[in-house]
Amino acid sequence: MGAVLRVLAAAVGVLPWRSLRLGGAALGWLAGTVLRIRRTHVLAAMRAADVSPAASAAASMYASLGTSALEFLWMASRGLPECVAIEPRSEALWSQARAAGRGVVVAGSHTGNWDLAACAMARRGELLVVTKRLSVASLDRFWQDTRARLGLRLAPPQGALAKGLAILRSGGAVAMMIDQAPGSVRHAVPTRFLGRPAWADRSPAALAALAGAPLVVAACRRNRSGGHELRVLDVRWPPPRPARAWIDDTTAAATRALDAFVRAHPGQWLWLHRRWKSLGVDPGLCASTLPSPC
Repeated sequence: MGAVLRVLAAAVGVLPWRSLRLGGAALGWLAGTVLRIRRTHVLAAMRAADVSPAASAAASMYASLGTSALEFLWMASRGLPECVAIEPRSEALWSQARAAGRGVVVAGSHTGNWDLAACAMARRGELLVVTKRLSVASLDRFWQDTRARLGLRLAPPQGALAKGLAILRSGGAVAMMIDQAPGSVRHAVPTRFLGRPAWADRSPAALAALAGAPLVVAACRRNRSGGHELRVLDVRWPPPRPARAWIDDTTAAATRALDAFVRAHPGQWLWLHRRWKSLGVDPGLCASTLPSPC
């Protein structure tokens, strides 16, 4: 598959960047309407979040995902395009967080073209992304190799704490996703996300507390011209001696900030996630017990 992906990347790389949206829309239509990949799950999740009309938002999400796939192939062939900008208020918040000199923990999300956003930020300073592996080895190798070539440092969740602390101490940034279900209740905070009880991963807030670094909640939005806008949704500063309550409160606040962004731009988030899967305990029964989960 690796050779096939390289051929596809070379073919997509000859196309103008702006033309990728049309091909991405067709690819998204194939995935969402013809093949109906997880479409029932997507529509049910959108309706639970009161996204209306759900069918239109779902079509937008599949089109964005198809476009992101073509954009990634283009980047694998041509490198990073000049189409990513940070909106002014977010630029100021990011600069303030970096100026503290303790590094920055980024609570990221699968919004817009998240790989493009991460690679663009890596141009501005060292960025370690804590990433899960894909189940298909050849696809994972192509994905990880391309991101590394475009400037990202990558680390699996296992052992990420020590690597993250080293990056933060050198003034770099560490990005960890907050929109996926954690691996276990031990690392989770019961909260609500898009209308339903959900577990939220406390790892980004825990790393920020340990390092004394600000936690920046970030998202990416695709605009009509084919460019991408990075936004800082919230910044949380740890106190001198952050306790468990700060970690849990910050995790819940980051989830609320992302919830608001997704509601405002429902076609920009990856609704395909099994975001509300059970970890053996119903988070709805635990939400009133913050800061301690069941």
